[in-house]
Amino acid sequence: MSIVFSKIKDSVPLTPGVYFFRNSAGTILYIGKAANLRSRLSSYFMRGAALEAAKRRMREEAVEITWQEVPTEIEALLLEALLIKKHLPPYNIALRDDKQYLFVGFTKEQFPRLVFTHQPIAFTQTQSGKLTKVEFFGPFTEGGAIKQLLRSLRKTFPYCTCKSLHERRCQQAELKLCLGICCMKNHNASKEERVVYQKNTRFIKNILAGRQQQLLKRLKTDMRRASKNQNFETATVLRDQTYALGRIFAHRHIVKTDFAAENQRGLHELRMLLGLQKTPERIEGYDISNIQGTHAVGSMVVFADGTADKSAYRKFQIRTVRGANDPAMIHEVIVRRLKHIEWPLPDIMLIDGGRTQLQAARHAFAKGNLAPGTPSEHTHIVSIAKREEELYTPARKMPFKLKEMPLSLLHLLQQIRNESHRFAISYYRKRHRMQAKHP
Repeated sequence: MSIVFSKIKDSVPLTPGVYFFRNSAGTILYIGKAANLRSRLSSYFMRGAALEAAKRRMREEAVEITWQEVPTEIEALLLEALLIKKHLPPYNIALRDDKQYLFVGFTKEQFPRLVFTHQPIAFTQTQSGKLTKVEFFGPFTEGGAIKQLLRSLRKTFPYCTCKSLHERRCQQAELKLCLGICCMKNHNASKEERVVYQKNTRFIKNILAGRQQQLLKRLKTDMRRASKNQNFETATVLRDQTYALGRIFAHRHIVKTDFAAENQRGLHELRMLLGLQKTPERIEGYDISNIQGTHAVGSMVVFADGTADKSAYRKFQIRTVRGANDPAMIHEVIVRRLKHIEWPLPDIMLIDGGRTQLQAARHAFAKGNLAPGTPSEHTHIVSIAKREEELYTPARKMPFKLKEMPLSLLHLLQQIRNESHRFAISYYRKRHRMQAKHP
């Protein structure tokens, strides 16, 4: 008795997940993952579907399909690998192509290196040429997806991939994708450096083992403890790590709920700090990206009620400024932004920079082409300087030290500033690539 998919199609969810083909004894024949379970499973039963011979045999042998939903496609990928390793379904093994299935390994060294392979072996060479054991995770059916996940994690949890030791810091270390202590000759790493590297490695292993929810809870617990003890630098690092994990595993309800609640607290603290009559609803963040004035661009990001509204993001190619002059570029961006009377004015404009950038933005706003009757007095302009995390306002000669403020306020403003920086950088890189192709 083969499966008549049309009878169960409507019951299959349209969400990411892992699916199982089972035989009459309930044994799992094949495990797969999908971004959309109904769409993926339908492809097995479409008329004229181009399936490998082994998959056609599996489909005929199967009498039941079951599935397990997960919040994201990435989590489906990780769960699929864990379940294949646990159950060893016969058709996964039969269909395994060494060029398709990927394993992620960690060497057993003082600073474990991350390696990729299609043929997991028990030993490999250390950076000094000796043999070391390797701990493997996988198999992953989509090598590109797992590599992209690890690249995303590496930005926040740096790790080493260098095959040999070298005299100087490697390029990955310069890009802050490696701690720079793991692959340098004659470097005596401190205890603190070793602990950080071990934590990063352990974190990535736990992600690959599907323990992201437990990690999120632990990170948030550690962050609150650090904040309570007024260890703001540690709390900020933990917060960045939590945000990074939340972005990678987007749409997880627990992350979105907690961040939304904390951002609401941040908005309340911002209102109190600036003495506003009401809680700000729309905040616009601005940043400039250029190298010595070339390919200069500006960005505008929008947060509505503490949440990024990406549909309202805007980018600007700098037209009137020559050379490295960020304040003049900010001035141009604000003037051009105000010409768009169809865009609602924000409660707050958050400028990336110090007092000089703040003054440039205020001057631009004062000469802006606003529609008659527009309540411009309700828009407050402030700036945030990266180095010391200081908030500059027109009413004070000295900036606010954000590290002395409630953590929810610091993180809200950092989130807006970092998003405007990311958006500006991405646009700058796009323009730079286009210029390189068409000089």
